[in-house]
Amino acid sequence: MDYAGLFSRATPVEEHPAGTLAQVTVSVPNPSRLVLDFSNHHQVRTDACVLLCGSIGALRLLELGYTGPLVTRPRLAACEGARLHRELPARP
Repeated sequence: MDYAGLFSRATPVEEHPAGTLAQVTVSVPNPSRLVLDFSNHHQVRTDACVLLCGSIGALRLLELGYTGPLVTRPRLAACEGARLHRELPARP
């Protein structure tokens, strides 16, 4: 797997609320899927539609070979989501 960085999420994923951070990697065997690794070491396979992903984050995923769907959101949305949970948004 290729590590992409920390990303804030736009939507809840299983028991993890929207806006919290997850370490994101691109799955090498299935590049249309991402692996989200949470601080409790719980991993979830999904696509990038659940992420608060701006243009820089989207480019980073594509550089690592991600082939799944992308939803690019404005940077302000990512900052606000992270601010609500006292976290910093992902940086390249």
